[in-house]
Amino acid sequence: MPKPLVAIICTTYNHKSYIRQCLDGFMMQKTDFAFEVLIHDDASTDGTVDIIREYEKKYPNIIKPIYQKENQYSKGIDVSIYIFPRLNSKYIAWCEGDDFWVDPLKLQKQINIFKKDEKVGFVYTGFKLIDSSGTLLQNTSLVNEQLSRSKTGYLLPSLLRNNFPQTLTVMFKKELMCDLDKYYNYIYDWPLFTHICGKCKAVFINDITGCYRVNPNGIMRAGTLKTVDNGGFKTLSGAFKAYLNGEYKAISVLDKIKVDIYMYYRIAKRDIEDIIRLENSVKSYPIYRAVKIIYTFKKMLNKIQ
Repeated sequence: MPKPLVAIICTTYNHKSYIRQCLDGFMMQKTDFAFEVLIHDDASTDGTVDIIREYEKKYPNIIKPIYQKENQYSKGIDVSIYIFPRLNSKYIAWCEGDDFWVDPLKLQKQINIFKKDEKVGFVYTGFKLIDSSGTLLQNTSLVNEQLSRSKTGYLLPSLLRNNFPQTLTVMFKKELMCDLDKYYNYIYDWPLFTHICGKCKAVFINDITGCYRVNPNGIMRAGTLKTVDNGGFKTLSGAFKAYLNGEYKAISVLDKIKVDIYMYYRIAKRDIEDIIRLENSVKSYPIYRAVKIIYTFKKMLNKIQ
């Protein structure tokens, strides 16, 4: 059995009604490379585990489960500590147990992008939104927002404002996860995508490859929400520290200006040393000096008049 080029992370909890559709979406993938599925079950009580074992028995070289005896999320434990050490592939894809893929070429399309351009480290796609019964939801703000923000290029400035790539659509290079735990205490999609996209070029494929389910029993409902950073400040703070330490390399001067200014106004004001570092960076830009000259000139004119 060849070493898998792609590892699919699947996290699940009490998804008996959905997990079969999710796993079928993995197994229908048509690729010219090997892949594996690392599926973490957080002590489901509804029969989800029985379905996973069925697929594990049928596809022993692909389905690689991690079964918990006690729910880790309710204890505030980040389940990535069980998953990430087992990742041996070059690329990572992700799909939670209540979502599913509809495009059998989803993985192959993304790998083809990586092969064409070595600067690309993150590839994401379009998606459909459905409710818990599988009914398609039309013209939702979530889908519309992703479409309005989705682009190819350097995503860090956009990701600092909003987490818009849907987890079930992404694939990224595993090497870009390096030092992730230095800046983020709890690793979920927003800090992960921010950290990765701060280091690379991203590509958006405008194809529908999967369905995101709006489900009250989704993976984040398994336990307390206290461990989740709803406001996003922890994500921004982690990105801020990584950025100042030189982890994120902007592709263009304009992108760097955007990041510097955003960091300065949203985060740096909490730390005087960081204020000075970012303020000096922002003030070094010719565009900043030009705006300041114009502003000063207008103030002088107002005084004369």
